[in-house]
Amino acid sequence: MTQALGAAAVVFVLIGLGYVARGIGLLRAGDERVLNALVYYFSLPAFLLLELAQATYSWETLRFLAAGGIPLVVLVSLLLLLRGLGLSRARFYLLSVSAVFGSLAFFGIPFIEYGVGGEEAARLAALAVGLLGPLGVAFVLTLLELHMNAQESVFRAVLSTARRLGRNPLILAIGLGMALGGARVALPRFFLQILRYLSGAVAPLALFGLGVFLYGRPYRALRQAFALSLLRLAVLPGLTFLCARLLGLPPLETAVLVLMNGTPLAVNMIVLSQRYAFHVEEMASLTLVSSLGALLTLNLWRLVL
Repeated sequence: MTQALGAAAVVFVLIGLGYVARGIGLLRAGDERVLNALVYYFSLPAFLLLELAQATYSWETLRFLAAGGIPLVVLVSLLLLLRGLGLSRARFYLLSVSAVFGSLAFFGIPFIEYGVGGEEAARLAALAVGLLGPLGVAFVLTLLELHMNAQESVFRAVLSTARRLGRNPLILAIGLGMALGGARVALPRFFLQILRYLSGAVAPLALFGLGVFLYGRPYRALRQAFALSLLRLAVLPGLTFLCARLLGLPPLETAVLVLMNGTPLAVNMIVLSQRYAFHVEEMASLTLVSSLGALLTLNLWRLVL
């Protein structure tokens, strides 16, 4: 219990420091872009490259991927069933994005570091980001393309998404890291040290930047945001727990997957919602509600596990 509360306190304080720094004027509007760029282009790619390059890939890795991915497929399939029963396309897109687009990297990795700890947990968290993250991002970007261009075919939307992912630094780091790990290529010592220095900044900067990012945005659709947040904070981790048990995953792998699939909505969804004119108020409110709610639900899941 003490460790769980300590993890929540660390995460809450780091987010709060970013929020207060913006509120008292130490940082100005737009400064969050600098923090986000540092994490997005340097620290997080370094972390993923380092962990995935040193990972071991086997049939157990595929089982780990299945335990994390099958719940996402089940949840989206249920939403598709509702779509066939009369759920509007706009509502289907909203529910799907709310359920699938989690903050695995910016929130999940810091929480695993503080709430679980240990090199093996960090490696599994990186593996979850590397295996599950691109699938979720590709699915959501495709939905957003279809939302913005209602007459566009699914094939064209997928091509547009593929072009975007091909330039994404996180996807490039994931691909390179998995290629090096699969080929069992040992990285030079000086390069490993550089990656470790950059990786060390991921957790605090990501959470501090989240607090800066959340400051001063309009939060109006809070009741709807609370209902939507339950998809990621309760339903998806619950399905993940059941799937992991059915597949016989070890306790640590189960814990990491449940916690990663229980992370809040990805913070950059606020930017994407503005770019694609996609439920802007709902996404801002959902980011806030799910981020604060995750401090409670992730620790509850951790205690259950």
